Amino acid sequence: MIRVAYVIDHLRVGGAQRHLLEVVRGLDRDRYAPEMWSAAAEPGDLAAVFEREGVPVRTFGISGTMLSPRTLGAVRRVARDLAARDVHVVHGYLFEGNFLASLAGRLGRRPVTLVSKRSLDRYDRIDRRLAAWASNQLANRVTVNASAVWDVVRQHEWCAPGRMVLIPNGVALPAPGDAPARREDDPRGDGPLVGMVGRLSWKKGYEFALDAFALLRERIPGLRVDVVGDGELRADLEARARSLGLEGTVRFLGQRRDVPELMRGFDCFVLSSVIEGMPNALLEAMALGRPAVTTSAGGSAEVVVDGECGLVVPPGDAPALARAVEQILADPVRARAFGARAERRVRESFSLEAMLRSFDELYTSELSRAGVAVAPATSLPSLDRDRASHA
Repeated sequence: MIRVAYVIDHLRVGGAQRHLLEVVRGLDRDRYAPEMWSAAAEPGDLAAVFEREGVPVRTFGISGTMLSPRTLGAVRRVARDLAARDVHVVHGYLFEGNFLASLAGRLGRRPVTLVSKRSLDRYDRIDRRLAAWASNQLANRVTVNASAVWDVVRQHEWCAPGRMVLIPNGVALPAPGDAPARREDDPRGDGPLVGMVGRLSWKKGYEFALDAFALLRERIPGLRVDVVGDGELRADLEARARSLGLEGTVRFLGQRRDVPELMRGFDCFVLSSVIEGMPNALLEAMALGRPAVTTSAGGSAEVVVDGECGLVVPPGDAPALARAVEQILADPVRARAFGARAERRVRESFSLEAMLRSFDELYTSELSRAGVAVAPATSLPSLDRDRASHA
C-alpha cells in the first residue's frame, strides 16, 4: 500500500482543492492510502467532503507566518507523524502547502517529496520567491500542469528543467451522449445562454467579461449569461453588472453542486482569465461538447486550439471577447463543430484516467529511485461520471 500525504494551504472551495478531490476519488484504494493535510487550523468546508470519501483530514494548525517558531514546531510535529506512520509520498499544493510539504517531507526523511505548480503566479516579495525556490530544491520533483507554468517556474523560481515533470490536468469524462441539457423556466426568456464557471477573483478577469456582455446585449437579442461560482469579488462584480445595465442579462448563481447539468445548457462557455494554469472548468465544459471562448492566459491556449474547438482572444480585451462570443452564437453549425472537436480533444488528451496514470508512474518511479519496491499498476479503477466535483 502506497501512503500519500497531500499538503495544501486550506480546504475551502478552489481549483486545486477540486483537482485533489478528483485525484483521491480516482486513486485505486487497493493500491493507495491518501490523506489530506491543511496548513490552516480550520481547514474549510471541503474537509468534510474528503472525509466522506474515506480520506482522513489532518492539520498543521498554523495561524502565524511560515517562518514563526510556532510554524517550525508544527512542521517538526508533522514530520515525526509522517515518519511514525511510514508515509511514502508527501505531495504539496499551492504556496504554503508546497513550503510545508517540502520541509516536513525532508525532515521526516520520507522517500519521496513533491511540490506542485499550477498557475502563473510570480512572487514580487523576495522572501516568497526564495521560499518557492527552496521548496523546489528540497523536493525530489516539481510537477507542473502546463507548458506556460513550466516556463514561469524555470525563469522566475530558478528551477532546473530536469527537476520538473509536466502532468496536464485531467477531468472525469461523461458517457457520450449522456444526459441531455436540463431546461428550466427562466424569466429572462430562452435566448442564447453563455456560461462562466470559476472562483470570483481577480485572476479570472470577470470585469472584462461583463464589459463584453454589455457590448453584446444590443447585438444579440435575448442574450443570457449565467456566472457560477463565488469568491471575494462577488459583491463588486454584481455592482459592476448593475452599473452596466446587465441586471436582466447576467445571473450570479453562486456555488452549485449541479455544475455539469448547468454546463450542458450553455450555448457557449467563456473563460476570461488574465492569469491561469490549466483550468478544470474549461476542460469540463469541453468534455460536455461546449464550444469555448477563452483568453490565451497560461495553459488555456494549450487546451483550446484556436479556430478548431473554440476561439482564443488576448487577456483583458473586452471587445475581442465580445466578437468571439458573437461569432459562436451567430453560427450554430460552426458552434456544434467546435463542441464536437472540443469533446474529442479532452477525451484524447485531458482525461482523468490519463492524469492518474501519470501520477502513478511518477510516484512509483520516484519510490523505486528511493529504493522502495512497488509493484506496477495493473489497471485503473472504474471512474464514476459526472460526480459532484464542484462540492
